[in-house]
Amino acid sequence: MKKHISWLVLMGLLITGCLLSLTLGTLNLSLEDLFRVLVGQGTTAQNLVVVDFRLPRMLISILAGMGLALSGYLFQAITHNDLADPGILGINAGAGFTVLVYLGFFANNQASWMLPLIACLGSIGAAFLVYYCGRQAEKIVPNRLLLSGVAVNAGISALTLIGTIRASSESYTFVTSWLAGTIWGTTWQHVFLLIPWLVTLFPVILIRGRTLRVMSLGDETAIGLGVRLKASQLFFLLCALCLAAVSVSVAGSISFIGLIAPHIANSIVEKKNTVSLVMTGIIGSLLLLYSDIAGRLILDSGEIAAGIVVSVVGTPYFVYQLLKTKH
Repeated sequence: MKKHISWLVLMGLLITGCLLSLTLGTLNLSLEDLFRVLVGQGTTAQNLVVVDFRLPRMLISILAGMGLALSGYLFQAITHNDLADPGILGINAGAGFTVLVYLGFFANNQASWMLPLIACLGSIGAAFLVYYCGRQAEKIVPNRLLLSGVAVNAGISALTLIGTIRASSESYTFVTSWLAGTIWGTTWQHVFLLIPWLVTLFPVILIRGRTLRVMSLGDETAIGLGVRLKASQLFFLLCALCLAAVSVSVAGSISFIGLIAPHIANSIVEKKNTVSLVMTGIIGSLLLLYSDIAGRLILDSGEIAAGIVVSVVGTPYFVYQLLKTKH
């Protein structure tokens, strides 16, 4: 009964969030206006605002939030550490550095279709550096992987800071906004960039869900039950990396969703299984969607980056979990 109520609440929050995202902003629309737009009877201005601007941004928030949450779920399962998050493992920093280099030295077009791909390359490069430093001959060592992530994250962040010296004022403004977690990818092109990754990887992860559940019991137990540990760890690590990289490349540098969403889902379901995995994705979507809405409404003029809103909630939660797991 508890799980059924939880699903109803989550679906209600998702529908409410979609309606708020499409109606609230500089130009507020009523539900009647929104309905007219959806049936093709809206004005030119209303169609432009809803179809060309708000609808893609809403979908980006939902898809990127889901990707980051699922990535965090996988990282926590692989490392057996409840504090694991894509941002901690250098993925965000790697993407930010390559975005800065691209805009500062090779291009000055913030709307370039290449920008998400460039960010993905940075994320992948940083993640493989973390993996190379954190692996051992037989298996991935969770604590070593996390420490490597912290070190790589710090090093790349320092390089990014140095690189801003050579960037133009326009590029510097965009990069700092991107690093703050501003959802900049608000076109249908960016939506279509995200959808194939999620549509492909999410079912694959669900199919391999049994292996993931066994791995969560511990490395020795997983090996004893016949799991090819190193191959499975690498597979799920690649899935987590791809989900986080493509999400960050479009939604900006957003941390803590991958940390918070799995915890909330596991507190509802009470054990890691396929249901908790799906619920984690939905909760991640809600976190980023409502953070984006709140960022639009807090200030009378302008908006606050969704990543900042998430951090306001995520930082104390991270400290709480850190104190909770302290031995």
